[in-house]
Amino acid sequence: MTNDYYILVDGEQSGPFSYDELTEMDLDIHTRVLSPLGDTWQDACDLPEFYPYFESRGIYLPTGDNLASFGWRFLAWIFDYLVVSYLTSFVVKVLVLKNVIPVVQSYEALLKAPRVLLILQLSFSLTLILYNSICEASPLKGSIGKKLCRLVVVDINGMGLSYLNSLLRSAGKAISIFFLYTGFLSIFFTEHRQALHDMLAKTYVVKL
Repeated sequence: MTNDYYILVDGEQSGPFSYDELTEMDLDIHTRVLSPLGDTWQDACDLPEFYPYFESRGIYLPTGDNLASFGWRFLAWIFDYLVVSYLTSFVVKVLVLKNVIPVVQSYEALLKAPRVLLILQLSFSLTLILYNSICEASPLKGSIGKKLCRLVVVDINGMGLSYLNSLLRSAGKAISIFFLYTGFLSIFFTEHRQALHDMLAKTYVVKL
């Protein structure tokens, strides 16, 4: 590309720069850029030619083209369900050893023990929340299932989540699951394919 890019530095126009020169300047997503193909100043994150540069820095901007479909998210959830179920079984074994809950021999007996059923549900929900929040706030930017499916969870700026934000998202997901997964249905109807917990935490699931 020719030297036709300009940027604003402390409110002052600077340039011209080539594409390569700009990407060597530690360009920020909010750097104001005047593109050779445009006549107005734009944030660098709004110029598609810079998407590969930001992705190389671990910034995955949610665009209409890279938002994960329900199918990929469902497949990731299957993997995660297996992981969370295994972790929950470990928690339950500890609770049994500590005599917090008794050993239940059958499903019918479990249905007659609402206290045990409630503890099991809480164990699954809390394990799910901790698992997702830790993974999503880590450099993985998502759970193990999402990693296997090449998905990441990001904010509006394409950045990874803080632990508090991932905790909020994970709690919302647990609530959706408790109410028969109803919160996931909004993926089919929202513009950015967001589940209820995504809208709550202002997050997006992106396919790499």
